[in-house]
Amino acid sequence: MTSLAYQLKRLALPQNDPNLLSRKEVASFLFDPNEAATLDRSTFYALGCTGLEELLGIEPAFEEFQDSLFSRASLTLERSVQSKNVNKKLDADISLFLTRVSPYFLLKPAQKCIEWLVHRCVVTSSFKFNPYHPVTG
Repeated sequence: MTSLAYQLKRLALPQNDPNLLSRKEVASFLFDPNEAATLDRSTFYALGCTGLEELLGIEPAFEEFQDSLFSRASLTLERSVQSKNVNKKLDADISLFLTRVSPYFLLKPAQKCIEWLVHRCVVTSSFKFNPYHPVTG
């Protein structure tokens, strides 16, 4: 391999990697890893947006995430090529969302939203949230 070819290979964007098209298993919150590998990005996005719409019917405060985590632009977001500041902001948004969705964790709409975040924003175990919350009253 020539030096130029090697440099171009190193600069290739992750979303252009042909190996991503032949995934056998994909991390998922709702689906079996093999089944998740058969679903495309648009399907996960639609699932997450549907979940968010359903959550908005329960708690309108989730509206603030429509223009960030669930925006149309998030469909093409590739974290690995974003700046440190963009990733820091994304981490803060994800953390805030997970904190706010915790009381609704057992509801299907919340789980749909989390599935989108797992798939698209690469939410991993580094994000901690507690679905158990104190009941007041």
